[in-house]
Amino acid sequence: MTPIELENERDESYTPDNPNIDLSRTRRNYHTVHRSERYMDYINGRIATLPLKRKVRKDAVLMGAFVISSDGEFFNRLMPSQQRRFFEDATDYFAERYGEENIISAVVHMDETTPHMHLNLVPIVDRRLCAKELFTPKTLRELQSDFWEKVGKKWDLERGTPGSQAKHKSVAEYKAQKILEDAQSKAKDIISEADGKAQAAKLQADSIVSQAEQTAAETKQQAQEYLNGVIQSVEEEKAKPTPRKKKQAEEEIRVLRTENAALRQAKRIGDKDRADLFEMYQESERANKSRESVYKMVSDILSAYPDEFRTLLHKSREKKTTPYYKENSHGYDRGGK
Repeated sequence: MTPIELENERDESYTPDNPNIDLSRTRRNYHTVHRSERYMDYINGRIATLPLKRKVRKDAVLMGAFVISSDGEFFNRLMPSQQRRFFEDATDYFAERYGEENIISAVVHMDETTPHMHLNLVPIVDRRLCAKELFTPKTLRELQSDFWEKVGKKWDLERGTPGSQAKHKSVAEYKAQKILEDAQSKAKDIISEADGKAQAAKLQADSIVSQAEQTAAETKQQAQEYLNGVIQSVEEEKAKPTPRKKKQAEEEIRVLRTENAALRQAKRIGDKDRADLFEMYQESERANKSRESVYKMVSDILSAYPDEFRTLLHKSREKKTTPYYKENSHGYDRGGK
């Protein structure tokens, strides 16, 4: 219960496992139902009010957890106040269906990719603790349809296909997919930036264009290596065996391996990029110093001996343009220097 509570009720000091959580936005999270007690204390308090004939079993289900959300397009067209009313309508629905006193917490997370609400409740029916009666495949299908009728329709949401055989991704699979998508997006950005630099460089001298195209090709190759490395690392880590004690432990280990693989690959590429850029910078500095030295020497000569410099320059140009003839007994033979 404690890890669930920490995940749901997090504050800005919370250390997330999920890379999609932006702690700078955690202060925007809010509750539609908030209790002063800890989850377990509130659950024990509700159970204490029940006329139970026997002690609660150790393996009894003490909490049902729901996630209420929609796609990003839905929330993007709503004002913040409208988003809050949507989650309040959802909370009212669950309070009416299961009893407001049985809701442990309802907290809206605004610090992830899409706004969503975690609603947790004690599964009590007819003053009995009985999750098996409340949450069956049949009752959950009915819950989806009834929620859409009373809440979804009001907000112009569509009902999913009842009885769909679509398989949902596990948390580990979803997070691994997000890391791959982020890597692909980053690679596309790097390639696009490289293409833009190459296009701009073509307006300059041929030698600069050639160098820019070479740099762009190297950058594209680095981006592709980065993407391939991330994909390979993620797949290798996902294939490794994991502990089988608890399903949650398996998913958390997969997530950590996935994130570590991506970070190691990104660091390797970043270190190589910094080394290449520093080497290019040093070469450019050496070339600039050489040109400055030649320019200063010519300027000093021109300043000290302007007439002699112009005469010497004039003779040098004549020597390059005047043909040379050699006389022999048959007339003139052309010979050139």
